[in-house]
Amino acid sequence: MNKKIKNFIFLATFTLITNFLSCQQTNIEDNNFHFNNNITDEELSVIFSTSELNLNPHTSSNLDESQILDSLYEGLFSLNHISNEVDFALATDYMISRNQLHWTFIIREDAMFSDGTKITSNDVKESWLNLIATPGAYYSSTFDIIKGAKEYRLNKGKREDVAIFAKDEKTLSLELNSPISYLPKILTHHAFSVFPSEQEKYSGPYILKSFTKENIILEKNKFYHSAENVQIPKIKISFSTDSDLNTYLFNIGKVHWITGHCDTKKILLRNSIKIDGIYGTFFYFFKLKNPILTEKLRVALMDATPWNDLRRGSLFPATTLIPVEKNYPQPAPLYYTDYDRANLLIKDAKKELGLKETDKIELTIAIPEDTSYHTSANILKKAWEKIGVNLNIKVVKGSYYSQISKIETDLIVYTWIGDFIDPCAFLDLFRSDSTLNESNWKNKEFDLLLDKANSTKNQIERLTILSNAEDILLSSGMIIPISHSITLNIVDTIELGGWTSNIRDIHPFKFMYFKEPKSNYSHGIIVKK
Repeated sequence: MNKKIKNFIFLATFTLITNFLSCQQTNIEDNNFHFNNNITDEELSVIFSTSELNLNPHTSSNLDESQILDSLYEGLFSLNHISNEVDFALATDYMISRNQLHWTFIIREDAMFSDGTKITSNDVKESWLNLIATPGAYYSSTFDIIKGAKEYRLNKGKREDVAIFAKDEKTLSLELNSPISYLPKILTHHAFSVFPSEQEKYSGPYILKSFTKENIILEKNKFYHSAENVQIPKIKISFSTDSDLNTYLFNIGKVHWITGHCDTKKILLRNSIKIDGIYGTFFYFFKLKNPILTEKLRVALMDATPWNDLRRGSLFPATTLIPVEKNYPQPAPLYYTDYDRANLLIKDAKKELGLKETDKIELTIAIPEDTSYHTSANILKKAWEKIGVNLNIKVVKGSYYSQISKIETDLIVYTWIGDFIDPCAFLDLFRSDSTLNESNWKNKEFDLLLDKANSTKNQIERLTILSNAEDILLSSGMIIPISHSITLNIVDTIELGGWTSNIRDIHPFKFMYFKEPKSNYSHGIIVKK
């Protein structure tokens, strides 16, 4: 998910975790206790933290948006929320040429929009072309692998020259510039779903019934190809940052799932508290618009970074960008602090820049209003003062992640959740020509390694190549990794089935269902059956 965050996301804090772990644990067996819902049996009630949601799949970027968009729109493939493997969605089959440059997809015969009209290969084609042409679409450069797509994106080519072909009503083909072995993984993201230009027309299991400042109402799409397997006909998503109110509503059975603010100490059903590690990383990165930010200066700053202090309190400290992944060889970590070496490097950096040894270097870091970010920023400020660098802290008001591209600053705080389980979901943030690249960092060797990995069929070899690419990124002093992400959900899993913890923290509504009642819960009192 993933400015994808960005954005995007509820990042559980150490304080929250500490509060939770210090609470008295009360285990309640499923067969003894239960909520008696005071909502209709047909309505799933959810609380999100914010109503500032962008429901355009081409330009959205955060996790809450992904949760909803995956229900409204569907692409050729979906990512299995349990196994993290690729499943067929609108596609039923695909073929790849021996050179991996030609891909053909077969679309299911019963694929229909919510108005009852057929979903055809041309609908997929037009949706993808619209993505490529959309200004501000984070993932448009992902399709640069298709012949003619990059030229069209940059207004240097024609729409008809993009090598996406609707061969017949149910057959779609692509011609690529270079091989890419993990294309189906990419296509699981909602940006590549079938998004028709007509409003109020949906390709996924649900339709958007209403969207106000108070709530979002989703209703089951009766024309969805697997509608018979969608068990919950109506979903109400409310918006609230009031922890006390959210907790109360959950405890009295008015809410099935809270994705953000709540008082974990007051949750009566302790087993409903779900704290999980997810496929994401909290880190800082440099924006290379200031010519003073040479590689030598950045490396000096890395040596002067007190890594232990920055990561203190993190449940999952991050010494690299990419979270631990099976068969992925982690590059050498960032953990070493050496002020003597940092001072020598800073002298050389100043000399290269034509500065005197006594000159102060002024840098700016941008952080959200949330006070939790002040701690790490002040740690860096204090540490870098020792090598003659003054770090000014700039607090950005309002929606932080939507302003990143416009913020005049040298250092950005960021949380990124991988859109799919693969190192490229992170490394593409720094590819030279990627629309996801907010840093402006460009490195030919790094780009070449990503290209080489794309065409490598052997997965072990491919992951080694990607690890080498990450090593280049880490050695360049571009990023300051702090922790891998965790998430908090409060879920009535006694009442609600089909909700499963997973490392992407996306929980498809189409798999959820209500269980048979087992007991009663009323007026804030748990009573035995």
